Amino acid sequence: MNILIAESSRTVGGQELAVLLHAERLCKRGHRVRLVLEPHSPIMAMAKERGLPIEPFVMQQWRLPWSVLAFRRLLKRERPDIVHVNSSRDSWLAALATRLIDPRPKVIRTRHISAPLTNNRATHLLYRRLFDMVIVTGGERNRQELIQRDGLAPERVTAFPIGLDVEYFSPAKPQHDIRCELGIPSGHVLVGLISYLRDYKGHRYFVEAAAKVLKQHQGVAFLIVGEGPEEPNIRAQIERLGLAADVRMLGFREDLLDVFRSLDLFVIPTIEGDTIPQVLMQALAIGLPVVSTTTGSIPDVVIEGESGFMVPPRDAGALADRIGRLLIDPELRAAMGRRGRHTVERSYSIDHMVDELEHVYRRVTTS
Repeated sequence: MNILIAESSRTVGGQELAVLLHAERLCKRGHRVRLVLEPHSPIMAMAKERGLPIEPFVMQQWRLPWSVLAFRRLLKRERPDIVHVNSSRDSWLAALATRLIDPRPKVIRTRHISAPLTNNRATHLLYRRLFDMVIVTGGERNRQELIQRDGLAPERVTAFPIGLDVEYFSPAKPQHDIRCELGIPSGHVLVGLISYLRDYKGHRYFVEAAAKVLKQHQGVAFLIVGEGPEEPNIRAQIERLGLAADVRMLGFREDLLDVFRSLDLFVIPTIEGDTIPQVLMQALAIGLPVVSTTTGSIPDVVIEGESGFMVPPRDAGALADRIGRLLIDPELRAAMGRRGRHTVERSYSIDHMVDELEHVYRRVTTS
C-alpha cells in the first residue's frame, strides 16, 4: 500500500515519536511510506537518522492557500492510497488537497488526545465530512466520547492504543544509572515523571505531591525529565517550595531507556487531554509500578491495585498517598511491575497496533 504520513508538529513528544515508530513498522511490512514533515523540525532530524523516506514540506498556517496547491502537486506525484494525518495543519492541508485530485486518496486522522473537539462549523466539516476515518489513540471510552459528545458517525471512528516496542522497552539494569550521575544514594527510592512539559500533564501536582511525601518519608528523590513551555513555572514552584535538592529537573534526555531503568516508581499525573500517554506504556513495559489519574483511557490499561494506582486528576494529596504506599513496600512495587509488563506484552505491543492500523487501511480503501 502507498501511504503518506503527515505531521506538522515542530516539537517532540509521545505523538511525534509514535509517528516515527508507525512509519518504521509499516516500512518493514513492505508498505511504501513517505513522511511529510516540517523542514528543520526535530522530528525530521530523527526521521533522517532512522533512514525513513521524508518529504520536507512547509505547513505554516499563513501559507494555507498556496500550501494546499503544493500539497495537491505532491499527491499527484506520489499517488498515495492513504494520507494519514496527525495534527491540525497537516489535517487541513490533506483534507482540502485530496478533494482536488481524482482518484481521491483516503484521509485518516489519528487523534492523540481525549479533549473535546472545538465546537464550530469548520471542525465539524473536517471531522464529520472530510476525514474518511478517525483513530483515537485510546480505548472504547474515548471512541464513545467522539461519537456521543462530538457527533461523529460510529462507522467513521475507531480506537486503539499507539503500541510500543516491548523488546526495546524491557526490564534490565541501566547501562548508566542516573543515581550515579546525580549523586543520589543507591538506597534512595527514585520517583520519576517523564513527559513534555505541558500544563495538562499535571507537573505542578507532581511537585505538590513530592512536597507532601518528603515531609513524611526519607530516602526518596524525585525526577522530572522533559522540556516544554511549562519549564519556567515548574522550576519556580520547586524553588518556592524549597525542593531543589530533592526534586531535580533534567530537561530533555536522549538516554530515556536508562532513565526509565534507573527509576523505582513512575508517576504521570495528567489532568486532561491525554488518551493513553506513551510514557505510561513505556514505564509499564519496563516493569515499573505506576501512579496515574483516571484521565482518558488510562483506566483501560492500569489495573487499579494490581499494576498501579489511579487517583482523580488535580488531587495532589491522593497522589502523595499512593506514592507513599509504594515507597514503603518494595514487594508491592515489584509485583505491580511484573503485572504491568505482562499487560503490555499481551495487549499493547507495536505489532498488535500495526495489525489494527493495517485493518483500518484495508477497510477505508475498499469501502
